[in-house]
Amino acid sequence: MLIIIIRGLVPLLLLRWPFWGALACIAADVSDSAIQDLMGVNILGGAYHGVDKAFDTYYLSFEAWLAWLRWADPFARPAALALFLVRLTAAVAFEVTHVRALFLIGANVFENFYVYMAGRLEIDPAYRVKDQARLALILVLVGTPKLLQEYVMHYRRAQTWHFVTRRILTPPW
Repeated sequence: MLIIIIRGLVPLLLLRWPFWGALACIAADVSDSAIQDLMGVNILGGAYHGVDKAFDTYYLSFEAWLAWLRWADPFARPAALALFLVRLTAAVAFEVTHVRALFLIGANVFENFYVYMAGRLEIDPAYRVKDQARLALILVLVGTPKLLQEYVMHYRRAQTWHFVTRRILTPPW
């Protein structure tokens, strides 16, 4: 129940604080696995992956909606929506086919791009991407770490949250 409350309510922070709410959504996304690991239970059982992707899509939809409504940037706005649609398509296609490589093909670059742009707009509300070359550079810079993460988590199937909960969140005693 705690996981559902956290994942359901945290995205509402985006409406008031687009950047800080995005960081809170990422933390909430990590929290469900961490909570289950720390409690030593698998609350969602075999349904975890589908529920997690549904909650991911829920908060990413808020971010895409905010990018569409609030960003005036002629380069960032359509790029954000295209990246969101790529991720949404990959997530839906995965649920139908169970082909894990779709998460590498449809890596969630949108999330990193949104955090970058929301952060820049938090610092300077007048910020705009100057041209297509800069947009491409930004996408490479924010996309590369996400592609690596998606490769490790979804293609290689390394469960990185276990490392975080066992090596970082668990006290040494």
